Amino acid sequence: MSYQTRLIEYLKENAPRHALLVDEVAEVLSISKDSAYRRIRGSTPMSIDEAMLLCDHFNADLSYFFTDKYQTIPFRFNRLFSGDGGLIEYLNQLKEVVNAGIDKDARVMVAAEDVPVFHHFEYPQLAGFKLFYWQKAVMNEAVLVGQPFHVDLVHPDVLQAASELSASYNEIHSTEIWTEESINSTLRQILYFLESGQFQSKKSALAVMGEMQLMTENLQRKAEKSSKNLSDDKNFVLYNSEVRIGNNCTYIEAGGKRTVYISHNTFNSISTMDPSFCDETLVWMQNLIRKSTSINDVSEKHRYQFFKTMFNKISEVRARIENA
Repeated sequence: MSYQTRLIEYLKENAPRHALLVDEVAEVLSISKDSAYRRIRGSTPMSIDEAMLLCDHFNADLSYFFTDKYQTIPFRFNRLFSGDGGLIEYLNQLKEVVNAGIDKDARVMVAAEDVPVFHHFEYPQLAGFKLFYWQKAVMNEAVLVGQPFHVDLVHPDVLQAASELSASYNEIHSTEIWTEESINSTLRQILYFLESGQFQSKKSALAVMGEMQLMTENLQRKAEKSSKNLSDDKNFVLYNSEVRIGNNCTYIEAGGKRTVYISHNTFNSISTMDPSFCDETLVWMQNLIRKSTSINDVSEKHRYQFFKTMFNKISEVRARIENA
């Protein structure tokens, strides 16, 4: 199969249902329908410029069609930009990704080196801390230099966008694979701010810890009910892996498409729809699950022990704050 034929087959699968491919191609390339037909049939070769225009229009990566020849896998870089506007745009983009999983036939699997950030965003103090930490400690936002954390420093629209993202995530069916270390990342961030004097007050630090405790208590209840919205909707499957995961990885299968997202530089991610990479990721996650312990409804003993470890870690950090 020629590369042009592979591109056309992809376009056929991804063209809007209400539109004819020939009309789309003719409009994007500013050519006649007859010329568009010849390119679709392969009787007229496409130029590289034409292929790029079509890929941009259909949100495809041209390198995807050459992976078998050059053994490369195309990734898209999804990054967070500075400022409140950048944060809101970033959160809204995540929400679009999550909303793709609302389809009842969708499959969402998360291998979580850290507790998925969607869970943190359900709580304003904790969400504010995570977002502030990203901006100050990782992105080095100039406007935050010398500013200790207090939730009032986070724009209400940013917190609202985070809350809406969390609400969307609670509506989709997801399988999550954690380890007993998954909670450590956020606790280390809190301790870093504590030990470097970056909380506005001890009260502010304890407020964040209070919501860490609340989040963990609610997650235990959600695992018990197998429901992220604590309803009869069974949409939450949780596993405890004794094998170190190594990164945050999300596999989404929805609308006939598959995408893998891998964390990069704390909060950014890279994503790919490459079939072979998606296959490998799915197999890896399935192998993790086979070596993991279920934490859901019938696994009362395992669930208690799993969350007890987390509660103990939270208590240790809270004690360090109170004694600081």
